[in-house]
Amino acid sequence: MGQRMNEAIQKYLDIQEKNELGGGKEQMDRQRDRGKLTARERIDILIDPGTFSELGTCVNTTGMRIDGVAPDAPRDAVVLGTAEVHGRVAMIHAADFTVLGGSTAVQSLMKTARAMELSVQWGMPMIHLMDSSGGRLGYRDVHLAGIDWHFRLQSRFSGVTPQITVLMGPCIAGGAYLPTLCDLLFMSRVSASLWLGGPRQTQAATSEVFDRNMGGADYHMQLTGTCDVVGDDDKETILKCREMLRYLPSNYRQMPPRWEQTDIPDREVGELAQIVPDDFDEPYDMHDVIKILVDDGEYFEIKDEYAKNLICCFCRFDGRSVGLVANNPLHPGSTLDVDTCDKYYRFLQLLDAYNIPLVNLVDTPPLVPGETEEARGLLRHVGKILDVYATTTVPKIGVVLREAYADAGSLVMSGLKGMGADLTYAWPIARFAVEASALDYRQVLGDAVEPDAYDAYWKWSREKVDAFAAAHSWSAQVVDEIVLPKDTRKKIIEALKITENKQEPLPLRKKRHGSSPS
Repeated sequence: MGQRMNEAIQKYLDIQEKNELGGGKEQMDRQRDRGKLTARERIDILIDPGTFSELGTCVNTTGMRIDGVAPDAPRDAVVLGTAEVHGRVAMIHAADFTVLGGSTAVQSLMKTARAMELSVQWGMPMIHLMDSSGGRLGYRDVHLAGIDWHFRLQSRFSGVTPQITVLMGPCIAGGAYLPTLCDLLFMSRVSASLWLGGPRQTQAATSEVFDRNMGGADYHMQLTGTCDVVGDDDKETILKCREMLRYLPSNYRQMPPRWEQTDIPDREVGELAQIVPDDFDEPYDMHDVIKILVDDGEYFEIKDEYAKNLICCFCRFDGRSVGLVANNPLHPGSTLDVDTCDKYYRFLQLLDAYNIPLVNLVDTPPLVPGETEEARGLLRHVGKILDVYATTTVPKIGVVLREAYADAGSLVMSGLKGMGADLTYAWPIARFAVEASALDYRQVLGDAVEPDAYDAYWKWSREKVDAFAAAHSWSAQVVDEIVLPKDTRKKIIEALKITENKQEPLPLRKKRHGSSPS
């Protein structure tokens, strides 16, 4: 080799050596002292060993001066590249907090935006490992440093390839929109914070003082519903993301990955009859039912601490990846309210985008009436579920265990065939009705209505129709077949096989979306 080549190679090696140090040993030590991992340590936990191929290693910051000197920012605070996760290629973007606090600027944002474009062109998931102090102050190159491009690409590519954020540090102001535009958000309990305005920023603008924990993982899991999965620390959170990727396809053109069969497809589950009480007023935990039904008793729950009266989880039946939505009678009567509707709506969108079949386990009274829920827009939120359920084209299979009443059980939980349910099964003890209340309206309204109203029509709205009566009339379009509790797993697997080649294109739509209630 000549001198020119030797000098070029040495320059490249110097850059790579500097990249390995990130913002320097002192900054790396501070990162670990905070209970956080470095960008490369996080990537190594997520991916299959030895598969990371980095892009943009020679990028550095531009257009910024500190005391007249351009700061050194290896990779412009972004470690980016492709890697394999469970043998499938994914695009990985990891913010490096040791470099200028992981702050974003033109080079880092355009680097990430280009990676998003490539992930769609190449048909692979886009995974963001975020830990950033926000926009880089003192930057004068381009207004907003290109974050507007980022928002646009995230929205346009939504539902094309999975977009996942694992948040393990601060995420503030405009940057806080990035995780919410992804399909799934994982947050580390020890390090993640998500605010539109952080404590100091809010205090400076409005004088309001609030606790730092307000934007933490538990806050966004239990109160706002923004977070999908919480981990105790960075490592556990990343490992949960790695596990969840096993249920998703790489892009919308693929079917979900089929796992190796590890459970008996026709295994009887007679113990379900002991778990689910005959007394309709007696509660039980639907998680116990799910553990018995699914392959190896394993499932991956989403938003497990939010709207607990509805369970949304990924699981497997005979190796097939399935999205399971179930009422949980252990919590406020397993009724649907505004928060539950939001949770269900978002999960249905995810399933339909990535060709994942829906299985409903139904045991619910009607929606919750009352001033509080009505004022929060209950009708509008139920309308969102009606819209997305009716337009969801994946297989939809329902099993009514005990009760399916009115809007909550019949319309949006695979209880009425006219809404698009493919197959609906019912246990022998199941019953259906318009409403669950046993209240005699004559006691409330007195002489305000005609004397014969109760016998003429009111009493029929709460008449309970059992599974046999529902199955007796095929035109009722409620029950396809009554199944014994012990055969529930077998019938679900059978239904998934029957419907695996389902095709249901939406009619007369030039665009890929309608206008659902907001």
